Amino acid sequence: MTRATLAKAAGIVAFLTIASKILGFFRETALAAVFGAGSNTDAYLIAQTIPYLLFSTVSYALSTTFIPVYSQIREEQGTEASSRFASTVIWAVVIIGVMLVIIGEVFAGLLVRIVAPGFDQSVAQLTAYLSRIILPMMVFQLLSGILTGLLQADGQFGVPSAASLLQNVSIIISIVVFGVRYGITAVAVGTLVGAILATIVKIPALKLTEFRWTGAFDRHNPGVKRVGTLVIPAIIGAGVGELNTLVDRILASGLPEGSVSALNYANRLMQLAPSIIGTSLITVIYPTLAELAAKNDRNSLAKSLADSLGLMHFMLAPIALGVLVLREPFVRIVFERGEFDAAATQETAWALLFLSLGIAIFSMRNLVYRAFFALQDTTTPMVLGVVSVGVNVVLNLLLVGPLRQGGLALATTISGLVGLVAGLFVFGRRSSVRFPVKRLLNTVLKTGLSSIVMGVIVWAVYQRAQLVLPWRGSFLELVPVGIVVAIGAAVYFLTTWILRVPELASALDIVKRGVGWLRRKLIGT
Repeated sequence: MTRATLAKAAGIVAFLTIASKILGFFRETALAAVFGAGSNTDAYLIAQTIPYLLFSTVSYALSTTFIPVYSQIREEQGTEASSRFASTVIWAVVIIGVMLVIIGEVFAGLLVRIVAPGFDQSVAQLTAYLSRIILPMMVFQLLSGILTGLLQADGQFGVPSAASLLQNVSIIISIVVFGVRYGITAVAVGTLVGAILATIVKIPALKLTEFRWTGAFDRHNPGVKRVGTLVIPAIIGAGVGELNTLVDRILASGLPEGSVSALNYANRLMQLAPSIIGTSLITVIYPTLAELAAKNDRNSLAKSLADSLGLMHFMLAPIALGVLVLREPFVRIVFERGEFDAAATQETAWALLFLSLGIAIFSMRNLVYRAFFALQDTTTPMVLGVVSVGVNVVLNLLLVGPLRQGGLALATTISGLVGLVAGLFVFGRRSSVRFPVKRLLNTVLKTGLSSIVMGVIVWAVYQRAQLVLPWRGSFLELVPVGIVVAIGAAVYFLTTWILRVPELASALDIVKRGVGWLRRKLIGT
């Protein structure tokens, strides 16, 4: 994939991700407006959680492990063999999905009692009823993961990213149009319909790929067995990541009231940039890594990984420093209203101080893990994940006392850094090539220095802006914060230009091509 193609794809994915986040916000707002925070909403949220809890990780693991195996078969045996392999995998996930849905339908009541043991009988019955409506979406989640892998393997990123928009739109319509008349049942149906639409919309786009449906179901296909071998460690590795969050919440529950919420809100703010920029870059870069691995071009693989890590640090490091410096106004603007008072802002900002340090780290670590997946090695990321959890638990116990929820946040950041550094070290040894460490380190140092300069200027300008525009604690605080952010961006781009950071051109290309694509879609020019 050329740099121009990569830049265009990354820009498209980023804009579609932003649109999905906005629709997700409207979805939550509509749900709250129509149904409030009562038992009906609780029942729906738990019913929705069950398939997501069971299969979102599995779907991710399938999609991630499918791409490198598919790319290798296509490279070594041709498109006919890769199409037979993919057709067999599609049959397999549909059959497995249907079987699991049947089991879920039969034992829905038991699942509800496990996931929500505190519900009274009437709410538990409603939750089980809604679960039986939503559970068939598991088949489509699994199928959607494979279709996404097929599309991304051939450089088709727009449709998979746009699919989540359809799912959100379906749920919003079910709430706003049908919710009042048919109640929370309509929302459950809308959730299922959204999952179906998000899967179906990908099928026509397969014509743009080299895949052709053969109808084959070859149980003895070695590629299928290979995916089965790879997917188990991938699922465990993803589950271990969720264990980090669980441990943090358990320890936070022993702190003063509101600590769990403060950590949760800080985590949501911290994840915003990585979920847009980091995920977009990983989505676009990963198929290229898998293709290079399939060709056994380890030198190009290492170079591509280093370049991608440098670009990721270039784009996320200034955001990390900006969030660190402006953490309190960010929390005030987003959350401070109603019962969320100034004290809650302080507690959330305290956790965000330490989490912001990991904004670039977490995305870079995830990309390194994907490089192992490209090499069809899912065991190493799993082991590194277990090590990171161990580091996180030890640091949690050491830091939670003196730093409270800030200590839990700092432990999470440090454990992420351990995973990143260890991953790079092992990758360099495993890939049998010389990883361009100096090149990456040069970019990290220059972008880090530029980010610090930007952070100092942003802090100084914001202190002055507060005196000129004293709108602290109101939504109008967006004005001085927006001005300061714009100044910070200008300072950062100027500094990186002076330091001749090569990633500047790539980042501007991504923005330019993304904006160009959006303009063509909106106004047709």
